[in-house]
Amino acid sequence: MDLNIEFQCAGLVILIIVLTLFTRTKNLKLTNSRLFFVALLSCFLCEILDIGSIVAIYHSTHGELSHEFTKVICKLYLMSLALQGYQGFEYASSEILASKKRAWLRWVYRLVFVVGELLIAVSDISFYMKGRIVYSYGPAALCTYGIAVIFILSTIVIALVGRNSIPLRRRKAMLVWQGCWLVAACLQFAVPRLLLVGFAAAVGMVILYSELENPNEYLDRETGCFTRSAMVLYLRDKYLHGGKFALFVARIGFMNHADYELENNAIMRAAKAILALGKEPVFYLDEGEFAVIYRSRTEMERKLEILKDMASNVKDVPAEGKYIVVPDGGIFQGAEELFLFIHNHEYDDVTRVLADEEAVIQLRKDIVVHDMIESALIEDRIEVYYQPFYDTGKKSFTAAEALVRIRDQEGNLVAPGTFIPVAERSGQIRELGIRIFEKVCSFLATGKAQALGLNCVEVNLSAVQFDHDNPTKFVLKTMKEYGIRPEWINLEITETAEADVRQVLLMNMERLSSQGIAFSLDDFGTGRANLDYFVSMPLNNVKFDLSFTQGYFVDEKIRRVVSAMTKMIHDMGMKIVSEGVETDEQMQGMLELGVDYIQGFCFSRPVPQDELLQFLKQHNSGGQPG
Repeated sequence: MDLNIEFQCAGLVILIIVLTLFTRTKNLKLTNSRLFFVALLSCFLCEILDIGSIVAIYHSTHGELSHEFTKVICKLYLMSLALQGYQGFEYASSEILASKKRAWLRWVYRLVFVVGELLIAVSDISFYMKGRIVYSYGPAALCTYGIAVIFILSTIVIALVGRNSIPLRRRKAMLVWQGCWLVAACLQFAVPRLLLVGFAAAVGMVILYSELENPNEYLDRETGCFTRSAMVLYLRDKYLHGGKFALFVARIGFMNHADYELENNAIMRAAKAILALGKEPVFYLDEGEFAVIYRSRTEMERKLEILKDMASNVKDVPAEGKYIVVPDGGIFQGAEELFLFIHNHEYDDVTRVLADEEAVIQLRKDIVVHDMIESALIEDRIEVYYQPFYDTGKKSFTAAEALVRIRDQEGNLVAPGTFIPVAERSGQIRELGIRIFEKVCSFLATGKAQALGLNCVEVNLSAVQFDHDNPTKFVLKTMKEYGIRPEWINLEITETAEADVRQVLLMNMERLSSQGIAFSLDDFGTGRANLDYFVSMPLNNVKFDLSFTQGYFVDEKIRRVVSAMTKMIHDMGMKIVSEGVETDEQMQGMLELGVDYIQGFCFSRPVPQDELLQFLKQHNSGGQPG
């Protein structure tokens, strides 16, 4: 018995392997994954019926099987072929036709499929076999070809026109998949003995599996959890298809002195504990941060309490748990907004952040501010305001701090407290820092301020700058371009730099300091730095925070601390800038304390460069300001 089923058998083996791999690996149970599984089963069924129809035709032509039974088998094969085309279309169009506005179109295609299947069932069919050439023909076969063409072409159109809503990788895989079918169908039509359609369908399933549906691609090998990319897909699926959910994000907040081995061990233990909580999908977002998604708020809160109890019993790891709780995922407009909320709050200095209506409203306000900053950077609505320092030794204004200001599209100044926190969270603070430094250098290059007694300008560089950029190269390159002398620039850094940034920060400070650039430490005493870190910095100046300056006059304990720190800093060879001095009484108190520079509204608010020049002309004639 010489049956032309080699390609079908090969396709069947391929499908068995893909089915085994797909079902044995933990997956996210996404809508697309379920549709792929159904398409895979329909392809498997089609392959079996293809082989069955060839066997039946063989036995029928040899008088061993009734023609009527053979026709039933052949029709079942053709119906499975139409089913395969329809399931392929369902898989390809799941995202495009998910919206309520397009639901009618999905029902149209379902109706086409049902009508097509009925036509195949009631239409006549014949079959032919001569040697290795075997096929079915007649009205039922023509109906099958028509339905297959409709669904194949519709799938190709979906892939081509859905470029804005379907990822490129997915579109390419879909086009290659349908292309395999078309090429195989054309070859089989030209050379009837090449029964390639079933094999091509199996190859298409392999392409879809390897490119789009391989669960291993979304598993973190170390923790056994799903990856951040998997969470993006999962949430997109939830929002697209209307599934309700709640989630929490748990982050291990390590103390500064935890080493890598200890941290990694703690992360592995945490992953094991969270996975043991239940069958809900667990995602590892990196750097000791996990997310777990639940179907209900009640279940999420119950499991979160269990996790907190487990964490409280861990005594051998210098860390604390930080949690972001989302009781109702529907409060966000989509996955992107939810991820932005997580990003904005994952390093908050609180143990629990709740995603309630108020928090989401604030998030949307922040998005508006973010877009405003972006447009201001593009349209150059960034300005530098300067607040002068009074030099208590020279009794004149010899320095000024450069402060960033932004104008909205109506030309109004935006309050720094509105845009700076958003810029710091979004990373836009880097570009703002670059823009301000360039503008300061451009101003100093004119020499006008120096001619009026200003010796240097203090410019803030965010710790984020040191984490992502090469500040030494940027600073020196920009100063060279504008012809700026090192002593004209004083770089201000904050004490609140994260521990993992500190080594990079210190290295860059040393390099810039060796080139003659001075450094000031802002917000001294209010940050996270320890004494070793403070002593290791190549600092020239230390700035007393507003709370220190104001507290000096109202709290005896603060007064004693500030007095002791003043002596200590001077003994270390550094100078002191007192910020936030607002009254003549406070100014006199700072003079008596012995600080080197006084900054505050008692002299001047931050002003544009033209007003700064006017201020210097008016006040730098010598003597103590009155």
